[in-house]
Amino acid sequence: MKKSILSTIAVLGVTLGGGAINSYAAEANPTAELTSEASLTIQPGILNLDAVSNFNFGELTIQDVAESDQTLTGTPEITKVSDYRGPNESGWMLSLKLSDIKNENNVKLQSAKLNLATTRAKGDATVTATTTIDAGTTEPTLVASANGTTGLAANEFDLSNTTLTFPKQNINSGRYSGTVTWVLTNAYTPE
Repeated sequence: MKKSILSTIAVLGVTLGGGAINSYAAEANPTAELTSEASLTIQPGILNLDAVSNFNFGELTIQDVAESDQTLTGTPEITKVSDYRGPNESGWMLSLKLSDIKNENNVKLQSAKLNLATTRAKGDATVTATTTIDAGTTEPTLVASANGTTGLAANEFDLSNTTLTFPKQNINSGRYSGTVTWVLTNAYTPE
């Protein structure tokens, strides 16, 4: 009987432990969907007059001025306005005025005019191509503008063909200078 119990155990062991084992994985849900978010925040910038041009018109002699009318070409730098406020803002206008041009003894250069020849070097602001500004004026003269959909980002203006003109006159020697006041207005008024 001992033999029969051992053989029964052996048969059961082979049947239970030695047979092929089949396993099945659970099926995945092939249409599962999850969402996430991609975001950023953009902060508004400012309207700024970044750089303005100085004008150097060189040297003359008293004889030059006494004998003939003068047209002098200046050596200006770039003038720059940046507008990073975003579209649909109020736009902007850039104007300037010129004080009297005088020497250190307060002697005035008579009938001086600054003739701005403005070209757009960068950006899409509207420029006033040629503008004449009388020295000693109190009202600014428009140089460039943007309406809120133009003039965004950096706008640079080249004034390299700007001239200073004045008629012949009796004049004292010395260094003559005037103040150019640039005015950036946070508004746009179509002309």
